[in-house]
Amino acid sequence: MSTKTNFIKCADALSELKKLPDNFVNTVVTSPPYNKKGIQNGRTQTSNQIWGKHNIDYNNYHDNMPENEYQNWMIEIINELHRVITDDGSIFFNHKPRRNNNQARLPTEFLHKTNANIYQLIIWNRKNSPNIRKDHLLPNTEHIYWLCKNKPKTFRENLDSRFITEIWEINPEKQTGHPAPFPPQLVQNCIILTTREGDIVLDPFNGSGTTSSNANELNRKYIGYDIDEEYVIQAKNRLERSNS
Repeated sequence: MSTKTNFIKCADALSELKKLPDNFVNTVVTSPPYNKKGIQNGRTQTSNQIWGKHNIDYNNYHDNMPENEYQNWMIEIINELHRVITDDGSIFFNHKPRRNNNQARLPTEFLHKTNANIYQLIIWNRKNSPNIRKDHLLPNTEHIYWLCKNKPKTFRENLDSRFITEIWEINPEKQTGHPAPFPPQLVQNCIILTTREGDIVLDPFNGSGTTSSNANELNRKYIGYDIDEEYVIQAKNRLERSNS
């Protein structure tokens, strides 16, 4: 079992999680691919011209798994995250409702099948939406499922007073080198809320490195995995800039 920290690795998340020891990580902050194409049997939203600028297209991952395979994968990922966090640790799992066949499909479909407990639901109010369809209300929010084993340790007193409620108003990050980057404030909130300096923060879908760079800047240890070598390079460069 690996006990190394402060690294970013180009590798498959599930394979690497299985190499980590039990009760090792204090907090996980992550946002997996949403499988928005897979839940629509490979189709993408094309009902208006705006969507061309907002499709989630990764370099090497097509976000197009058969939905049952995707949910089974997510269950296995979360169960591994549940295993590797400490007894008072936390998992912040960012996902969103997806629409298919005139239904809102919620991540709770598979979250309730995992070993993790849903401690609280945090609503990320993005305050905007690219969707101009008129047949339902504008989807301006995403969900952050705060998962745990038992009661997690918390340091709410350290949070900015703007974020002590369960609704966080944070503008989304601009799409630059990655199609779906975390806003730094969201990651900082999760880290500050549940860790002390020196604690370990993990992101198994590290992308362009928002989690790893913010953990480093807040004097936490970090572990990041991503299957895309280009994103790993971006994340490592980001760390170098924050350390310079």
